[in-house]
Amino acid sequence: METIQTAFDTFADTLRDAAARRQFVRLEYMTDLHEFIKADVLLKSATATNGVDVLELANGEQVPFNRVVSISGQLSPRYPGYGNYSCDC
Repeated sequence: METIQTAFDTFADTLRDAAARRQFVRLEYMTDLHEFIKADVLLKSATATNGVDVLELANGEQVPFNRVVSISGQLSPRYPGYGNYSCDC
């Protein structure tokens, strides 16, 4: 049986790889209140909580993979229009 990896699966692999290397990254994500957050953060790990993949940040915050807009400039396929509207302010 052949497995097809989607664009989001590839992006999720990027998130897991960055977390495994405990990288310091520019992370853009949406909160559960749909607030757009841009922060420079240290990644602690990538885990699954209640069946949802999350990035754990060094400050203890957890960000679900599906809410990550971009990591170090690499845009998520779930948020294709956000690249045009974000600025490096």
